[in-house]
Amino acid sequence: MGSVVGAAYQDQEIHTIKTSDAVRQAARPSLEYIAEAVSFLHKDGIIILENVIDTAHIDHLNSILTPEALEIANNPRHHFNFGKHTWNMDQAPPPTRELMYKDIWANSFAAAVLAAILGPRPVIHYANGNTALQASPDGRQPVHSDCEFDHPVYYNFACVINVNLVDTSPENGATEFWPGTHHVSTPECHETLPGNERILHVKSQYVEQRRKHSPPVQPCTKRGSIIIRDLRLWHAGMPNLTKIPRIMLAFVAQPAWFQGKSKVLLPASVRSLVESWSDELQFAAEWVEGEVDHKKLSSANVDFGSASRALTKHETELSKWPDYVPRWY
Repeated sequence: MGSVVGAAYQDQEIHTIKTSDAVRQAARPSLEYIAEAVSFLHKDGIIILENVIDTAHIDHLNSILTPEALEIANNPRHHFNFGKHTWNMDQAPPPTRELMYKDIWANSFAAAVLAAILGPRPVIHYANGNTALQASPDGRQPVHSDCEFDHPVYYNFACVINVNLVDTSPENGATEFWPGTHHVSTPECHETLPGNERILHVKSQYVEQRRKHSPPVQPCTKRGSIIIRDLRLWHAGMPNLTKIPRIMLAFVAQPAWFQGKSKVLLPASVRSLVESWSDELQFAAEWVEGEVDHKKLSSANVDFGSASRALTKHETELSKWPDYVPRWY
């Protein structure tokens, strides 16, 4: 297999586009704004759009989810990411009409950038989140990529939209990101279990090779910002050393033509609201009658692969090539 080390990243700061209040309120990113975001998303695999969400919406949602966090953590069946010692657990936003703010669920700035990357009217296939509760300093996650399955290696097929409900810093568990690793991340980078089943963890030798010249960063973000990252990018949840839960919502967008498998569980009562956003973002939804208990939603066994037979066959064949890692350095 080709090198997974790649070129050195001398400037390790995550590029941030600052958005004025007037631009945010108009919710119309310029072509220059989109071009800047797309350029850095291609280069680094991650971009931060600052001040693109009304902080009143953020604060309202946080005031509801923070008290729920401890309740959810006490559920012995609830899913914790990479084990309970990380104190990093699934926590989804409530899918109720009064709390489904458009600038959180279907942000116009994120939608414009995603359309430029993924194609018109990208499809949201996942709506959940993760909460970092107070943990010990060694309660970090392993470095991982969210796509251990056979997947496209030459182009972006999925983006994660992260929305932190509080300001973040290394102290309260800001996520660790490894810029540029989307260029070299392949299924073969992942550890395997007995039986050759791949898992999310990136093999330690590749992590240490990368660390020598392009170490990770923990960007501080202001609430009201959005982080967009390539699904292939290496990252790790970090321990929250404070007593205040660090809640981060997560949505995953994929191209319509990719025919993503995962669906978002939503109540039929919000269907008209969600469909009113479809000029910018579509939702691959499973509509159910009655309420959806967001406290029980889990990220376990989510599948971001393609239902397209042609794509699946093509990517499986590519993964058998002896030297198919992109030569971008």
